[in-house]
Amino acid sequence: MSNFRRDSDGFQIVKTKRLSKNKQTKIPTKQTNFETQEVIIDFEKSTRRIQTAVEELRNSKYTEDALKSVSNVISSRKVVEIVCFGLGHISECHISRHQLAFLLCMKDYCDPIKVLVHDPIFYQGECDILKHFNIEVIEQNIEGNYVISDRDITLLYFPHCPKQLTNNFLWTNWGLKLSNCVLICNSFNALIESQPSRLLSETVTYIYKIFPFTSEIVLENNFKYTDIFNDTSIHWFPKEKLDTVNEDLWKKIDKPTYDNTEEFITSQMVEKLKL
Repeated sequence: MSNFRRDSDGFQIVKTKRLSKNKQTKIPTKQTNFETQEVIIDFEKSTRRIQTAVEELRNSKYTEDALKSVSNVISSRKVVEIVCFGLGHISECHISRHQLAFLLCMKDYCDPIKVLVHDPIFYQGECDILKHFNIEVIEQNIEGNYVISDRDITLLYFPHCPKQLTNNFLWTNWGLKLSNCVLICNSFNALIESQPSRLLSETVTYIYKIFPFTSEIVLENNFKYTDIFNDTSIHWFPKEKLDTVNEDLWKKIDKPTYDNTEEFITSQMVEKLKL
């Protein structure tokens, strides 16, 4: 088995035959499991790195285009809350740090009443960092089942999250109230085009059902690090589209369950580690 070196950002350093002898490239480390042990985090170093990432994002065309698109979607409506799932280890990973920086840029731009985040793998030190940036940490693993506002806009950010999380969110808010949310996550359109309809209708039923009534803006992946925001789109569910839905579509079934998935960390998995 090959031995990979890792840099301080949590990337594997690999050599490729296409590159010169001394040149290296980075690939993200795939996290296939999670652990409950704590690590010592350098609070000052981590917050300083995050703030540097915020400045990079704030001055980028990617953020400028994304915030302009969000503004066009919400129009004159107020964003009362931003909810984010799946940031990962913001103290260790270059990708997670920049995704948090983007969240902070949205926070500054939208000026919501509250910003909430959750990831079952957060270290306690990372929760302290998030609180430093005036972000509230959702302690319980609610598996994406967050109930949005009945009147104003909830902006949801699911950076590279498993599709099951998005499916759970849709199930929880299934109905006309979906017109009160804007969802930034992996592209619905790319998902629908890449997998068979039969499989999607069985595994992520609510994404599959809502897709015909979804509007989507694909965000151009033009940030200098192209592995951070790839396959990301803004999704919303215009009221005029939802008003055309046959009422039978809104009939909810039992909470979705998922078999044989390694990417989606359930609350039961977390509880087992606590035993």
